Amino acid sequence: MTSAAARIPATASDAVIDELLADVARIPDEHRSYTCGGWEARTQHGVGAELLERLARAGLSSREVDGEPRYDGLDLGNIALHLGLSSVQRVAIRSWGRSWARVRRGPGRHRLQYVPACPDPGHEGLCRYRFALPGGERREIALGPLDEPPPVVLESVPPPAAPELPADLAALFREIAGLRFFLLAESIRWDADFMRATGIADCGGVSTLLLREARELGYEARRSFGLIVAEPFSTPHHWADVRIAGEWVPFDPMIMAAMARWSTSVPDDTPVTQPLTGLVTRISGEFVPPATHGSAEPRVSYVTEYHAHGSTP
Repeated sequence: MTSAAARIPATASDAVIDELLADVARIPDEHRSYTCGGWEARTQHGVGAELLERLARAGLSSREVDGEPRYDGLDLGNIALHLGLSSVQRVAIRSWGRSWARVRRGPGRHRLQYVPACPDPGHEGLCRYRFALPGGERREIALGPLDEPPPVVLESVPPPAAPELPADLAALFREIAGLRFFLLAESIRWDADFMRATGIADCGGVSTLLLREARELGYEARRSFGLIVAEPFSTPHHWADVRIAGEWVPFDPMIMAAMARWSTSVPDDTPVTQPLTGLVTRISGEFVPPATHGSAEPRVSYVTEYHAHGSTP
């Protein structure tokens, strides 16, 4: 059996941990929720007992609940991501990179299913869902407990050559790519000023920052909400589109930098100015619940399969 010590990455020196916790500490405490104990740290984030003890000694914020320390799940997720642990976040980024690279190799199709979990199990009658689908479609569907939602098939073709960007816009993208990718609580993730002040951001804040500063440079830009389309699960995402040569082009330089850093499918030297064309599918201009069940918003999994050109989803 692998020991807890063996699961601590070799790169997790005291200096690395201190630097990472210094970034974590930049997040004000009112944006934390102390719900994760040692079991959740290990099973959900890959943070074993010995590493968790090191983090606690180094100053990781915690609260005592029923005599046991509790930690913020986003803090643990971000630590796992940046230390290279086998976490949900790292696995997702690797899958994004594979999808981004695959689309550039040839045409294919993604078969996408919204699989909701009923928020009121046991109620009478069918579950009546309203789905917000790619392309802005709204679809109302009644499902029984054993029914599968009908799939959405998305065609994927190699995107056109990346547009040549004006120097000032490219410089802005490279600057934004230098922010450290952290998952942040909803209460702070949209605060572009916080991103600039701390140097850490997630996709919500980056979309806000890029939108604001691209417009200040004189470019036409819009916000987009949709999905990063990747196997086995697509991921809700926010990004910004900039109009280039009359076309809306999706950009997220921080995500491009994350894929180049953490996904072996994306070369290390991939420019952060590359668009997300072919990786994302737009649902709307602002966040809308991807599914509703009456007045409730159910949890949704976005089960995704890829089929090469010529095969049938």
